[in-house]
Amino acid sequence: MLRHFYEDFMSFVPLQLPQLLNVTAMEEPLFYNDYVLLTFNLTMPIELEEVMDILEDDMQLIMLYNHIPSQHTKFGQGTCFYSNPSFGQMFKINAMTDDTEMVSCVKVTIYDSLEKMCADVNLDMRLHTRSGHFRYRRNDSDVLMDFL
Repeated sequence: MLRHFYEDFMSFVPLQLPQLLNVTAMEEPLFYNDYVLLTFNLTMPIELEEVMDILEDDMQLIMLYNHIPSQHTKFGQGTCFYSNPSFGQMFKINAMTDDTEMVSCVKVTIYDSLEKMCADVNLDMRLHTRSGHFRYRRNDSDVLMDFL
């Protein structure tokens, strides 16, 4: 079933986000028991705000957070978006700035169950609450409602 979700994702999402999800620059997919991890290297690094605009406007994904680990540098600033499960897709996209203060790769996690995706989205949020602050953080109750 996981292979089906992977193939479904690959058949349409990279076509909608060619500047972020270039399949020719994609690393080998990593298949685990209940998810697939994809890494897309960007041919041209772009600013985090541009990545967020693309994900929000072009795909209408739900923003989970925009995290800033330190006020002293733009290194490590990150964002996470996830698909609306009611649309039949189950994936999340993470992007983080590197030492050049630009995003040079995007990570996608594709799930085979709603329960695993919900748990992973919540874990992702909890891991980022340990340091820094959020420029934006989706309310926990809103996240939960997305999965009901």
